[in-house]
This record gives sequence, C-alpha cells and structure tokens, in this order.
Amino acid sequence: MWVFGESFGGIFAPGLTWLFGAPGAALVYVAAGALIALPEHAWRTPRLGRQILAGLGLFLAGMAVLQAWPGRGFWQGISHGQPGTLAAMGRSMAQVPQPGFLSSWVNAFAAFDEAHGFAVNLFAVAALAVTGAVFLTGRPRLIRPVLAAGGYLALTRVPAPAGEQAASAAGSGWRELAGPAALRQRAASAGIRSVAAAGAVGVIILGAAPMAVAQASPNADPILAESITGSSAPLNYPAAGFSLTDQYGRAVTLASLRGKAVLLTGLDPVCTSDCPLIGQEFRQAGQLLGAQARQVALVAIVLNPNYRSLSVVRAFDLQEGLNRVPDWLYLTGSLAELQRVWQAYGLTAQDLPAGAMVLHNEQAYVIDPAGRVREEFGTDPGPGTAATQSSFAVMLADAARQALGSS
Repeated sequence: MWVFGESFGGIFAPGLTWLFGAPGAALVYVAAGALIALPEHAWRTPRLGRQILAGLGLFLAGMAVLQAWPGRGFWQGISHGQPGTLAAMGRSMAQVPQPGFLSSWVNAFAAFDEAHGFAVNLFAVAALAVTGAVFLTGRPRLIRPVLAAGGYLALTRVPAPAGEQAASAAGSGWRELAGPAALRQRAASAGIRSVAAAGAVGVIILGAAPMAVAQASPNADPILAESITGSSAPLNYPAAGFSLTDQYGRAVTLASLRGKAVLLTGLDPVCTSDCPLIGQEFRQAGQLLGAQARQVALVAIVLNPNYRSLSVVRAFDLQEGLNRVPDWLYLTGSLAELQRVWQAYGLTAQDLPAGAMVLHNEQAYVIDPAGRVREEFGTDPGPGTAATQSSFAVMLADAARQALGSS
C-alpha cells in the first residue's frame, strides 16, 4: 500500500511536504514490520537504538531539504494572487467536517501563512533541520529534549552477553565478510526470511524510483496519472460548440473562449468522491500554469440531470476553493442544453435508484485557441492521494501549454 497505493508516500511529488503528512502513516507500519523481523540478538545492544536515531535524523534532515527546495511553493504565502501551497492546503483542511473551533484554528493558520509565508516556512525548515541534526549526533544530552520513541535503546546501557562480546572481538575484517567466498556462502545458506527481505527492498526501490524521477524531471511528473488513465493520442478536430451559463449567471459559448486554450471536463456538483478531487486537480493546474493561466480557461460542465442550479454550482465552487481561481467556469443550463453538450463530448450521467449518486464518466478535453480538440484523456483520480492529484495537475498544465503552442 505504501509503495504502490501511496506512491512512496508521494513525498517526491511536486507540492507535497512533511507538513501534509507525507510520506504517509503507512511508513510507520513498514518501519515497525522491519524492526519486528529482526532477530532477537539485535535488541541486546544499544547499536539498534543508535541506528534508529540516525535513520530518523537523516529522514528529518531530508524533509528539511525538500521543505526548503525552491519552486515547491512553500516560501510564498500568496502565489499569483492565490493562496500558496501550504495556505491552500490549510483552507482545504478547514472545509473538512470537524468541530468548529478546530476549523477556525486551521483557517487562522492558513491566513497567517498567507501573510507570513516566508517566515512560516523558514521556521519549519529550521525545526526539521535542527531536530534531524540533533538525532544524528547520537548524544543523549542533546537528544533527550526531543526524545523519540525509537531512541530509548540508544540511551540505555545494556551489557552484551559475554559470548557475543568475544565473537565481536574475534570478528573478521570487512574484506572477509564481504568477499566473494563469504557472499557465496551466505547466498547458499540464505533462508526464506533473507530472500523475502531482499524482495521487499526490491519492491520499495521499484516504487520509489518513479517518484524520484518525477521530482528530478518535471516532464516525468505525469507518470502516475498516465499509469491510472493511460496516455492520450494527439487529436485534431473541431470542438463541438455550446451555449451555457456560468456560475454567476453569465452566458458563455465556446466561441467566446476563442483565443484561449480550454481544459474542459464534466463535474457533478453533489458528488462526494471523485469530482472534488478532479476539481482540485484543475485548481492546481491553474497554479502550475503561472502567468500562462491568463491564456487558459478551466471549464467544467454540470454532469447531473437533477442538481444543476446556480446555487448548487456555486456551493461546489466555494467548498473546493474554486471560487478563487481565475478563469474558472462551471457551466450549467437546462437539461436539454446539457444533454446536447454531454452527447457531443461523450459525457454520460445516469440516475441510480434509491437516491444514490449519479453514475458518470470522467473525461477531459484539451481545446486549442483555434477551437480544435487536441487531446482527450480520462480524469479518474485513482487512489486520490496528493501525489496523484499533483500528477494529474501537471499533466493538465502540460496539455494546456502544448495546446497554446500548437495554435
């Protein structure tokens, strides 16, 4: 789950941070499982505790580096007129059902970060770096004030059995331990536990590599989205025209958007599963476009035959923070008008019995400034992790840039 479901916790994906909970709580279970699998004699000396502390120190120091890395959006409280990465997450968290006083605290922090984004991030970087450095020193006097659960063994003197001390004193050098003969002997005598451990390490590396590549190369970021929905073949045909009403009651036609690239999808305003995630992907795509966002229209069409009023549409925008996104249009109209657009763009919306949510597909279209469809791809958010949201957002932003360049 941690490697494939959470994509290595998504910590390498753009816009993610230790402050958001990445690399995921499942990492605790991975570490606990590895510790439980150790043989009993590993717990009899302080060495294991010191290694745990050193590993925790390296982890926190690495999180400090990622938190300080330029371009990840944490140094700005406001970016392009919109809340920065951390402030936007705070606003989103405040919308989650919770006691009112908690929501007000989260909102207050988001507002503080918007006003003092640099100072907030500087504090986070310093706290992570200093704590990591303290754990790496291995000195009890420094560690005790920030003692973690795994540090107990490192700070407690446990006498090693005499037999083990003698064996340690008579131990061979590293050349003998790592030489070809020793390796062959170990391979021949390896048990199922060793083979399973080696396989687990291989699986973790397999899951981590794509995210590491995605972080190193922005062009590799959409790999998660493409693994969920598949890649899109280039298209080039006239987009079907429409005449609908936006969330503010203004008439909008496809012709009125001529000269801009259009990212178009269908969203159900009362959907509680995938549609809010897709809306966030579009919001993040707008942020990633930066100055080019003025040349791109982010357009959603109501995909529900029953709930399509302006008040419902605006409520969805407010809930997802889309009301603060420039060039965001959530279009609705009469059922007959919507059905014509659904049919033209292959969108489906089917009522289910017993008051269940409307069953609909999840498609997105990229329309260039000349009004021609250039790409079509699915927007199924898959597991809906922050990593997949970021990956879809990068894919959408890249598609918009390509559409601008193709016109």
